[in-house]
Amino acid sequence: MTEKRNAHVQQNRHEAKQKTRQQFDGIGLTKRNSDYMFRFNKELKKTKLSDERKVEIVNQMKDELLVEQKHGATARNLYGTVEERINFIMNPPKKKISMMDNFAPNAIFNALFFFVIFNLLYGITLMIQTNAKDKQSVGILSLVLISLVFGIFMPIMTRLLDGNVKHKYSGLVRFGLLILSVIVWIGAFMVIVSIPQAGINVAVSPIVNFILAAISAFAAFWIHKNYEITVNVMTPRKPNRR
Repeated sequence: MTEKRNAHVQQNRHEAKQKTRQQFDGIGLTKRNSDYMFRFNKELKKTKLSDERKVEIVNQMKDELLVEQKHGATARNLYGTVEERINFIMNPPKKKISMMDNFAPNAIFNALFFFVIFNLLYGITLMIQTNAKDKQSVGILSLVLISLVFGIFMPIMTRLLDGNVKHKYSGLVRFGLLILSVIVWIGAFMVIVSIPQAGINVAVSPIVNFILAAISAFAAFWIHKNYEITVNVMTPRKPNRR
């Protein structure tokens, strides 16, 4: 009884396999391309894509093959191996961007991010200092300016060597620009921290530092949620895939 049941199950699987294979037979595909689509469809079914998306992908490839095979192309030539095609679909290459694409939201987000870090750092440091005469080494204006410099230069320096960016200059020129950016960045930092603590550039209490950090963190979260942030310390941009 058990043997008959197992035989019946195996027969059903064989019939299902044959039915799936016949899906690509008799529609005009060459034998090689039909076999490729059969193996591809089998692997595609293992993915977590929706059924509608899977059907769309298979139909699109099938229609493309029917046209391209007339010029001698094969599925392997067009898509690579089945494994490579599945990887391409599950991890599609990112569209290249220009240096200034979405620059402002990225710069503002990074500026806020560093402003949060600096305020938390100075706030905690002042709270644990035992000498009451000790005070914040830089004023609040300096903290704002330092954060702005960090925020602006972060996307610039990152994108200079980013493979997902459309570059106008060679790698050597871009490396030189990166070195120049670092020099300007350091120079700006040294100038800003030397601004005297007077007028609006006053040192604030730890409580003010924490309040500013909380407000900035909320603003950074809002920007991250509403804009495409591709350059930041916490979630660096993933490299482009072929």
